Amino acid sequence: MSTGAAGVLAWTGASTLLIAGLSLLGGGTLAQARAATAADLAALAGADALAVAHGDPCGVAAEVASRNDARLTACELREWDVLVTVEVVAAPLPERTARARAGPDPRDQQTVTRP
Repeated sequence: MSTGAAGVLAWTGASTLLIAGLSLLGGGTLAQARAATAADLAALAGADALAVAHGDPCGVAAEVASRNDARLTACELREWDVLVTVEVVAAPLPERTARARAGPDPRDQQTVTRP
């Protein structure tokens, strides 16, 4: 193999590794965005269920997370707020997690009491 061919082969290999690395980085970023979206939607659904006195706001949040290809890993009710944590699989990278909170405006809570 000539020196010129070896150089082309080395540049091709380096370019391939760079593209693969950027692809993994982009995949991780996309998975994090998906996790954040799923967490926001799950928290909003849980807060809405809580506001209408649904019996299982965390169950509603889990269903919404599942419909967004995420898994609800934690759900907590704090008065009228619903706090959730979700996880999204980002293979071959580690899972991505996101947290969200939804509930009424804190200024409105002065006049509302939870049953």
